[in-house]
Amino acid sequence: MRLLLMNIVHYIVYILQIIILLRVLISWLAPYTRNDFTEIIYSITEPLLQPFRMILPLGYSRIDISPILAYIALNLIKKLIFFLIF
Repeated sequence: MRLLLMNIVHYIVYILQIIILLRVLISWLAPYTRNDFTEIIYSITEPLLQPFRMILPLGYSRIDISPILAYIALNLIKKLIFFLIF
C-alpha cells in the first residue's frame, strides 16, 4: 500500500513538473499564442505559480522565477510526503 501511494505521489509531481516545463517553453517560443492546448497548460499551472509571484513580484525585472520556485516546492512536498509515509 505504501509503495502504491509513493508511486502515485511521484507520478503526480512528475506530471506537474512536466506541465510547468511546457509552460516555460511555451512562454519562450510562442509567448502570445493562445489556443486550447496553451489554455489548458496555463489553467493547470497558474494556481501553482501564483503564490510564488505574490511572494516575489516581478516588478521591473523581466525574469519570472516562479516556475523554478514551484519546481523546487513540488520536490520538497514530495520528499516530505515520502518521509511521512516511511
